[in-house]
Amino acid sequence: MNWVKLLITSGQALIQHKLRTGLSMLGIVFAVMAVIAMLAMAEGAKRETLEQIGQLGTQNIIVRQAALTQGQEAAARERLSRGLRQDDAALLERLVPGVAAVAGLKQVRAAVAGASKDDPLEVLAVTAAYPRALSLDLAQGRFIAPLDVLNKNQVCVLGWESSRLLGAQGVLGGMVSLEDRPFLVVGILRERRWVKGKSAAIAARNYNRAIFVPLGAQPAPRLGDKREPELNEILLRMAQAEQVSPASAVARQVLMQSHGGFEDFQVVVPQELINQAQRTQRVFNVVLFGIAGISLLVGGIGIMNMMLASVSERTREIGIRRAIGASAAHIAAHFLGEAVLLTLGGGLMGILLGMAGVLFINLVAGWKSVVTFWPVALSLGMAVGVGILSGLYPALRAASLDPAAALRHE
Repeated sequence: MNWVKLLITSGQALIQHKLRTGLSMLGIVFAVMAVIAMLAMAEGAKRETLEQIGQLGTQNIIVRQAALTQGQEAAARERLSRGLRQDDAALLERLVPGVAAVAGLKQVRAAVAGASKDDPLEVLAVTAAYPRALSLDLAQGRFIAPLDVLNKNQVCVLGWESSRLLGAQGVLGGMVSLEDRPFLVVGILRERRWVKGKSAAIAARNYNRAIFVPLGAQPAPRLGDKREPELNEILLRMAQAEQVSPASAVARQVLMQSHGGFEDFQVVVPQELINQAQRTQRVFNVVLFGIAGISLLVGGIGIMNMMLASVSERTREIGIRRAIGASAAHIAAHFLGEAVLLTLGGGLMGILLGMAGVLFINLVAGWKSVVTFWPVALSLGMAVGVGILSGLYPALRAASLDPAAALRHE
């Protein structure tokens, strides 16, 4: 059997009924197009989420001060909990096994001379271990040293964008004024890629727009500011990634005891967030392919209906072909080829339209969408499989027709 000639003959038969062929392909086209576009958006969202979480550090455990209501603050005072403190950082460094570095951070509300009030820079009071915990790289100078924290030296390190925005003040050796207090610039960070987080749990700071000062040397809180904890965040850098999960449980237990059993903190484990995001993505992909399978099945029913109608209309043609020597296998292969060509053509058209839709979404909506190989290949394979299944019964029915009865059919 010449398969190339068979496919050409099947294609010619479909072209003779262009409108019916086009309408029969629509179900396959839209199903494949939808699954390509949806999986591309899901893949883009997954990559963006993983990149956001990755900024927090997969070997890190982040302890954040929780935002408390007035009632919760009263309950915390009853338990003698004063929020996150430097004592907590020292306790965690001593009691949590496998810790490579512990760093404390305090967000500072301070006016920066020369910075825009509409888009202010972030002032962060940190300990000397902070750059090691987050792998911050220096472009010039040095970072805050332990002696700077001990002596409360008025020095600062600028993020790449902070240095650029502050102009002449933001150079190595320049003086930056925070709440009218001068701080000597001793270092400038290298530019760091930053992706804005869509939720508080995975939000990472934009260190390009930060100003780092030694913890304890920051300007005093303004009058009227409510009493705040010593630290807003404690960062634990683990020596090995596999130690993160058990260490986070130990850290929570240590802090619960230190805070009198009152949980006024939040423990964030980026690695667990990554695992959760990947599990959610797998479930989402299964649901999408289930929807695509149902859509393709509906399209396949339409193709089967068209093929049965085609067999009925071409009964006399089948009889003539059988009379001049075509076997039942030839007849079955011809009609099966028509069904496969229908779904293959619909699948290819759906892939092209799906990619065009992804490009349109990226350009117009600004959503990050990524087309990968396996959804395209799987969608096309499913389309061809539907073509085989939907064309099998009409092909067998055409092959089983009695040649003499088919020749007499009007």
